[in-house]
Amino acid sequence: MKPAAQRHTPSSLAVEHSVVYRDPFAYCSHPSILRFYNVLIRSADRGGTWSPPVVIPGYDWYGVECPSLTQLARGDLLHFQWRWRWSPILPGDRDARPRGLYERDTYPWARDNDGAYVHRSRDGGQTWELGSRIDTAPFDGAYTIRAGVEVPEGTILVAVTDIPHWRRIYLLRSRDGGVRWEVGARAADHPDRQFTEPCIVRVGSRLLLLIREEITGFLHQAESDDAGETWTAPRPTPMWGSPPHVLALGDGRLLCVYGHRRPPYGIRGCISEDGGRTWDAGGELILRDDLPNRNLGYPSSVLVEPGRVFTAYYGEDAHGVTCIQGCAFSV
Repeated sequence: MKPAAQRHTPSSLAVEHSVVYRDPFAYCSHPSILRFYNVLIRSADRGGTWSPPVVIPGYDWYGVECPSLTQLARGDLLHFQWRWRWSPILPGDRDARPRGLYERDTYPWARDNDGAYVHRSRDGGQTWELGSRIDTAPFDGAYTIRAGVEVPEGTILVAVTDIPHWRRIYLLRSRDGGVRWEVGARAADHPDRQFTEPCIVRVGSRLLLLIREEITGFLHQAESDDAGETWTAPRPTPMWGSPPHVLALGDGRLLCVYGHRRPPYGIRGCISEDGGRTWDAGGELILRDDLPNRNLGYPSSVLVEPGRVFTAYYGEDAHGVTCIQGCAFSV
């Protein structure tokens, strides 16, 4: 834990900005970053420069969104993704899918939820196995933007949003290294709250869940002391923004980074020095406060060396192109 005199305040935080990936003909957003040798886009200089993108196989012709990467203790990489499918606008040509999310517009195709998929790499991201769909019954679907966690006995837990309802958080669980999956505990559900886009992190023997909440705008959190079997009722934090990404800094502190979608638009963060029980909102870290609009966010952070963090996020550049950007800073 750093003494108070050495902690960075919003005015003293030095941040180095960069562009991770930009394509003027594409809407690039929702990054996921993991410190490894070669996953999708590779950086050998702590986020300073990046290689061309490598496509994970098995996407078919379906739309994909919100990738997330989990590294297992044995070295395998798991890549989770939420997919949608495109259906003809004529009702007679659609697949029979109850409670589907069909958007009403003038286009000849409509988007419908297709579910959660997982891919595996056994060689550090050099090659990938074809993905498989996860059965989420009795829930209608599963949407996740964040990586899972591996608890000491080898069980993998992924926190997901119940779509198309966008109100509840539940867990997907695998007891065999990510080969087979089952629905686990319900972690967050409240009639007056709209919970979505969770981030789960292991803090010693505890599990901490940070959650985007649409009604109040403040991040909420829940905890589990029994490997995700039961959870405390979600409670609000002092952090306004969304969605959260939580990173363990390796010295007992946690860093939570999130998008700030009201003026001044940007990316912000808070530090906890007690395992997530409290957050230093008074010392909120302002990583960016000069983005042009609320088309931003979905940060993902990695510890590149002790006390040094690289955060990837998306936002528009000076030319109005939505691209993956990054910032490096010390905490």
